[in-house]
Amino acid sequence: MRDIKDALEAILDRRAYYTKAGAYYEGNQRELFSSPKWTKMLNKGESGFRFNFAKSVVDSVSNRLEIASILGTDEISNTFINTIWENNDLTIDADEIHKRALVYGDSYAIAWTDEKGEIQVNYNSPLTTVVLYDSENPRKKRFAAKVWQHDSYVGIDPGISGAREVRLNLYYSDRIEKYGSVGDLDLITSSASFSLIETVANPYGEIPVFHFRTSKTYGRPEHYDAYGPQDAINKLIITHMNTVDYQGAPQRYALSNGGNDSELQDFEDSTIDSENLGSLKNGPGELWYLKGISKVGEFSPADHKVFTEPVAEYIKAMASITSTPLHYFESSGTSPSGESLRTSEAPLLKKVLDRQIMFGSTWRDLFTFLLRVEGITSDVQVKWSSSESLDTLDHWEVAVKKRVVGVSLKQVLLEMGYDSEVADLIVEQADLGLMSQGMNTNNVVAAQTAGK
Repeated sequence: MRDIKDALEAILDRRAYYTKAGAYYEGNQRELFSSPKWTKMLNKGESGFRFNFAKSVVDSVSNRLEIASILGTDEISNTFINTIWENNDLTIDADEIHKRALVYGDSYAIAWTDEKGEIQVNYNSPLTTVVLYDSENPRKKRFAAKVWQHDSYVGIDPGISGAREVRLNLYYSDRIEKYGSVGDLDLITSSASFSLIETVANPYGEIPVFHFRTSKTYGRPEHYDAYGPQDAINKLIITHMNTVDYQGAPQRYALSNGGNDSELQDFEDSTIDSENLGSLKNGPGELWYLKGISKVGEFSPADHKVFTEPVAEYIKAMASITSTPLHYFESSGTSPSGESLRTSEAPLLKKVLDRQIMFGSTWRDLFTFLLRVEGITSDVQVKWSSSESLDTLDHWEVAVKKRVVGVSLKQVLLEMGYDSEVADLIVEQADLGLMSQGMNTNNVVAAQTAGK
């Protein structure tokens, strides 16, 4: 029961943290107010006016995390790896694993065989899944857990019908323990409510839950430092949108030509003239009517520049503190190129390299495990597509330099984005001496097709 308690605490205690990270990525976080009174009065709903720049901080990294290939040490291991990749649609799931790890700080993949004995690799959210590590050796997994709401009630007490059930799996290196509890996940407060359903043997000697994270131990959302600037941008834009109503229909007033104490009491909360004060409504196009009117006018709306100009400064602050190039937030239609582009993107590329190292280590562990399940002993290498933003000329100049220092032609072509089959064809033509300066890669493919 101790492990169940630790698992529930680890998952449920961090749920608000992950939910907040997801809200800032999706752009549906609430507006913040400095005054508790204003928070109570105005923070009753979500405004539709959201310019979600924090999302770009995540996407700028996610879009550059593309696995080029995962390779074993022989043809048997490579064939198996390719089969697992295709059967599990990992081209799609790998992107989801990377993106959610960036959004939340970490994400998980669980690898196990289904009822047909086929290996399944599935993404799992940190909102439901966790790996707990040894306190003495943080590199060593103690156990892993997954908890979720199971809508159909099964098997704990046949006498209870129509109830919802919470399921909990504990993953160890030698077994998987499956538990169930009646109730709603959000209302679970005690590990004592869980009953053991079954225990499944794990003959592979390793916990089949793999942890993708931006840093140890549980990572940090990629856009965590963007929360503050995004809150400021939201407040400026929402407030500006509110003033637009007043610009279209200014609020008016009417002044009294003199008056007495009883009329001035219209403005005092303690002595309200309910008939008159009740008509003084704050809003676009409203008329403030006071007794003994001698002059009418309208209030000038706030200057829009007070709200719109600071937005650019907060965008620059977000770019700076998150190491995201400023051109990812701008839509001017132009972006730096050549050496200027490489300089501006250097901090971003360093971030991408760090994520490739962290994620690549987990992919290696995952596929080494899958090969072991299949009875294959092999090392695994993870190759990433180039993360640099280069124009065509720059890209080919880099490719030529790589060939000069000895990088194989096929590897260069793969990094250039060519399909593996096309790359093999080009290499074959080059080996036969059929490539010439006037015959580009498109010519080679076209000539080969015509000869079939």
